[in-house]
Amino acid sequence: MDTPERDRLASTASEWLVRMESGTITAAERLRFAEWLSSDPSHRDAYREAERFWHGLDRLNPDDIREFVRYLTEDTITDPRGTSRSWRRVAALAASLVLVAGIGLWITTAWLPFGDYRTAVGEVRTVTLADGSIVQLNTDTALSVSITEHGRRLTLHRGEAFFTVAPDAARPFEVEAGRGAIRALGTAFNVRTGSDRTTVTVTEHGIRIRLGKETSAEVHAGERLRYRPDGWIDPIETADMDRALAWRHHRLIFENQPLPEVLAELARYRSGRLVILRDESLKTLPVTGSFDTERLDHLLPAIEESLPVRIVSFADRVILLYRGLPKKS
Repeated sequence: MDTPERDRLASTASEWLVRMESGTITAAERLRFAEWLSSDPSHRDAYREAERFWHGLDRLNPDDIREFVRYLTEDTITDPRGTSRSWRRVAALAASLVLVAGIGLWITTAWLPFGDYRTAVGEVRTVTLADGSIVQLNTDTALSVSITEHGRRLTLHRGEAFFTVAPDAARPFEVEAGRGAIRALGTAFNVRTGSDRTTVTVTEHGIRIRLGKETSAEVHAGERLRYRPDGWIDPIETADMDRALAWRHHRLIFENQPLPEVLAELARYRSGRLVILRDESLKTLPVTGSFDTERLDHLLPAIEESLPVRIVSFADRVILLYRGLPKKS
């Protein structure tokens, strides 16, 4: 089953769950639900997954649920004057969103209207362009390509890519990312772009970056440069090539990085949201380690074993982190 169909099925199962738990379902609706449930084995599996999420909410107290739902909806929910079951109804409505991977709360490329080449969450792809240049796309990336007799112009809309540029002095090779233009000077380089900054790391030769009409900089092999959409350019730094390019070998490398940064990086490779709740001190916990991007299920247990963190997972979609003693292996 492809991802869009799986998302639609998860959405339908969640909607049925909300109706069944609401206490207001009619006899006719119960009949339709029974018909839907028995019509395909995948329907029963999807409904069981929704139920696992629902029953997992019992492990949260009302304050946790309130914060959880506020996080999902990005709105402030008025404290209800009802029973604990009314909280579960609110959370179930949130669950109907949570179990759908392509509706905007989850990291996905489905909403992106741009890109000749795109990768899904967790996918890495290598493409050879018409001019012979090679581009390796990291997870959740969208790239547009325009190659003419006068030049080679690419746009990295989102994500990360490594460019190995085919020599062609008559046709400049330029990548637009984060409102900056990166021109190759016979080179290989990595570009990662997001909403707040773009990072360029050069492995061979050099590149020239231009922001607007006046701001420009040259970056050479072994160096990296970060810039922001407002035109601000950070100082050029010596790059940690092993860490910056680890993704090309299906690795993530962390060295004393704050836990939120590690979770944000993990979220790029998973179709779920990672949530830190209840304790601000978790944000200062450092993480060190090397992890296989194709086996990231091992990362969270490793964090739970080595740090004072307790992890609660709902249907492998939402992961809540609490302060607690390290888990003994």
